[in-house]
Amino acid sequence: MRESLKRNPSVLITIGGLGPTHDDMTLAGISRAIDKPLRLNREALELVRDHYQRLESKPKLTKYRTKMATLPQGSVPLPNPVGTAPGVKMQQSSTTLFSLPGVPSEMKAIFRSSLIPYMESFHAIRPKEIEVKITGIIESALAPILDQARKIYPKLYFKSHPRGRETGIRPLIQLHIYNIEPKGEEGISRAAAYIMQQLARIGD
Repeated sequence: MRESLKRNPSVLITIGGLGPTHDDMTLAGISRAIDKPLRLNREALELVRDHYQRLESKPKLTKYRTKMATLPQGSVPLPNPVGTAPGVKMQQSSTTLFSLPGVPSEMKAIFRSSLIPYMESFHAIRPKEIEVKITGIIESALAPILDQARKIYPKLYFKSHPRGRETGIRPLIQLHIYNIEPKGEEGISRAAAYIMQQLARIGD
């Protein structure tokens, strides 16, 4: 966390570790990193209470349940539409920190309801992205081509996702290409064409 904050990002997001058990220590770690003590957050406690009231007739706020409402001082809890532990929004200097639960459905729900509206407030231009589906080649054979493409197009990011087994009849790779710098999108089509040309030479 401290290493990431040194880079002074606008937004920093953590995922996981907000639950009631002893191994859920994300907020304790952030508390130390930003030097803000953990405190019981009344708004977060109400969110936790409301959740258990829907599950139990007489819910008890045990120490394990109140742990999910114990946040770094000054935090803002984010409602969790599908689970218990609230998300957390914090501010450290010029960086806005978000902590989301690790359960995928809960993480996605809070991301959609709280983070997307916040990020859209920046009115930033989203990176342009294309997806290329490549069949008949395994990822290790694609890797050197991607290494060369990265050198030729340093403003782009290349990420391959194998789908299925390499030993299958027609292995499939989903390749995503998008820009990481302004105006980098101008090279996306050329980069895709370059990769396809190099792949064609493998079969020659």
